[in-house]
Amino acid sequence: MTITKAERVAYNNYVKEHHEGIEQARNAIKDITNKIKTMSSIKGYLNIEAILDYIKIIRLYIKMNDISLDMLDQKNETYLNNARKEIYKVLQLAEEIVGSDIDRSLKENEEYLKKIDKVNPLQIINLLNLIQNMILMLIKRMGEGSKWKWSFVDMQGRIAVIMKNFINFSDIQKYRDPRTEFFRERQDLLKLCKKNLGIAAQQFRTRYEVSTQVPADMLKSIELLSSLRKINVLTGESEEATRLKNTIDALRERLESDEKKKDSKKKKKKKT
Repeated sequence: MTITKAERVAYNNYVKEHHEGIEQARNAIKDITNKIKTMSSIKGYLNIEAILDYIKIIRLYIKMNDISLDMLDQKNETYLNNARKEIYKVLQLAEEIVGSDIDRSLKENEEYLKKIDKVNPLQIINLLNLIQNMILMLIKRMGEGSKWKWSFVDMQGRIAVIMKNFINFSDIQKYRDPRTEFFRERQDLLKLCKKNLGIAAQQFRTRYEVSTQVPADMLKSIELLSSLRKINVLTGESEEATRLKNTIDALRERLESDEKKKDSKKKKKKKT
């Protein structure tokens, strides 16, 4: 469908205020970046402020794409790609707060979370839900046929690990009384984390099987499941922990078998 000049002008006028909103958010981020240089002791809190401004930008880019669909009957790939790039900035800032380690001990989270100890579990789960919702919205808008389809697997893996690292597992064990303040939020955060670790592990396995055949993808799936198993052991879910151990063992055997087959094929090719 050909877009007329009048339609293009109408669209540009309609989204003008959205561009202004993006510019305002970028200016706010610049101010936060300058603050970090002189107020490093509160960098964690400032990173959260910056994340919220980046989320405003992402939301506006997605909204401008939606308006393009309504007014021009076409996706705006440029805005969607811009939103994708901003999400990586969000993930980086979150990782600066709590780290990106998959396999560290669950107890170590406490050291990272001391930097933002004034942020309560409700605020943490709201923040993580915001980030995840932006990722899901972007994936939906880009569609199943997007050239970025498999890169979204890495995105899902990173947010899953971030969720794990934002949990104070000592508090999970300590505050088991449902009457305790933020009990429900801690439990909801735990459920969200476990769900996303499982989803991310499956996505890496699917990418390995359907697309890459690269061992690193299967190993990533195993790492994520191992992290999930640690949580189940800690929270006393022994049956689930055993099931995960069996799955992990099976995936390791599968990977070893696949690598042996690849080596065998290489040797045969050399002989011929």
